Amino acid sequence: LGFAEGTWDCFINHYDDYSWEELVEKGVAENYEGLGWTRDHWEQSNAVVGVPYTEARWWGQLTDTEKSVANGLCFFEDNWDKKDMNPNPSFFPYPIPDFRYRPWNELNPVTQQVARGRMDYNLEMWNNLGTSLVEKNSFFNLDPDQRAGAMELGFYTHTWDCFMNHYLSYYWSSIHEDLKVAVETLGWNEDMWSDEAEATPPSESKPWSDLTPEEKAAATRLCYFEEIWNERPITDWYDYDTSKNTAVTVDGPLPNDIDLAIFRNTGYAEKEPGSVGSSVYTADLGPSSHPLHPLLALGVAVGAFVVFYGAMWLAVTEIHVRQDETSGILC
Repeated sequence: LGFAEGTWDCFINHYDDYSWEELVEKGVAENYEGLGWTRDHWEQSNAVVGVPYTEARWWGQLTDTEKSVANGLCFFEDNWDKKDMNPNPSFFPYPIPDFRYRPWNELNPVTQQVARGRMDYNLEMWNNLGTSLVEKNSFFNLDPDQRAGAMELGFYTHTWDCFMNHYLSYYWSSIHEDLKVAVETLGWNEDMWSDEAEATPPSESKPWSDLTPEEKAAATRLCYFEEIWNERPITDWYDYDTSKNTAVTVDGPLPNDIDLAIFRNTGYAEKEPGSVGSSVYTADLGPSSHPLHPLLALGVAVGAFVVFYGAMWLAVTEIHVRQDETSGILC
């Protein structure tokens, strides 16, 4: 693949499996300190609760100084934000997890065992999306066994957080750019987003057919579609003869009543099906990217990195999983 120890540990692992002493020896402890980390954070000491606030920030929310020290850990915008490089022929922001839209009794025994044994699903909760407690958590707020089960089923961070959680467990401060456009278009504000708030926007009580084209676009960005929004069980929109769901297809055309123009100023705007995924969210080392160090090392590894990074970071999530307890943003 062209990796050497240094390029792998930096660009792929970001020194995640190093001890604090090894970080110091490597000369990168100060980079993590610049992002708010201490030895106690890193070693999950009882002396510290939680993780640095930078773990709940997108790249665009970091200061220039924080971006600079993150560059020294081989982070840049695309890999800090975990941009999705998987092919995506749909008009949703991420590939549709079609495997999740099969009724419980249509699952094979192995899949049922994973869903039941690792994720606490049963027939009722599986067939009624949004009713399981596990779906109230972001991907990295799942406990390790649940997260492993989600991965066995075929989920990863983006598909789980969008299609299962719909970003409901994110802090308001972790919602920006197209996500913020989406939630604000649906009428949410910071006060209502709080767990303690009783008020909800009018869109929450509307059936899909009553949403405006702009509201439908916003809901689409949060990975809702009509059947999920209207809380219909999977059994209502599954064709047992063809073994396919009748709600959405992985490569279906954008419906005429969804107006994605509300995202004209973000990275998810008026995209034709097939152009929302890998072509938009692939690492770009052109003028818009921040300088990386060491840049020459990236030249050796970039080909393999682009192809394999999306899969490889999943393999290290069990090592030093550093998460914001509510937002689930992993960096």
